[in-house]
Amino acid sequence: MEKLSKFVEFVSGSPQSRLFVSMNESDPSYCIYGQSELKADLVQSETSYNEGRQIRTPDKVMILSEGDIIFNLVSGEASVVGKKHVGYLQTQNFIKLIPNQDLDTHYLVFLLNQDHNIKRQLVSSLQGTMVIKYTLAQLKALIINKLPPIDEQRLIGRMYFNQIRLNWFRKQSADLKLKIAMNQLRKD
Repeated sequence: MEKLSKFVEFVSGSPQSRLFVSMNESDPSYCIYGQSELKADLVQSETSYNEGRQIRTPDKVMILSEGDIIFNLVSGEASVVGKKHVGYLQTQNFIKLIPNQDLDTHYLVFLLNQDHNIKRQLVSSLQGTMVIKYTLAQLKALIINKLPPIDEQRLIGRMYFNQIRLNWFRKQSADLKLKIAMNQLRKD
């Protein structure tokens, strides 16, 4: 068993409250990465649900690239950033995780989202707090079990993402079938 910090580099996001908000059209404008973008990336959705949350600032900010692993400190969920969210601003509510060659990207997301040992550690570290928000220190201190071989990690990680996407398609299908049935009932 090893600490997660042995396998991962952590990069904090830009503190949104400290950014200078500019009205100057020549300053860059950024869409803000949030929970809805994380959810879309987790199911590998091709649609983007930009809620219009943008900021224009001349300040140096952390932006996301395709394939970045992102962890939401509020929800405790992780995902891999998709191409629809390239260039989005990473706020202080998100930590970018950069795994070394011993840890597969998708397997790391699987561990953070599904491993009971990790979930237990995260929940136990919150006991007694009023605000539910994880910290960088908690992430770094997570203990993970011995990693399987990298080929097995890749297989588990891909299966995890494929299963999430399949479940999302099934839900979309069920929602559409319900809409069709409701429309038929209204016509009759």
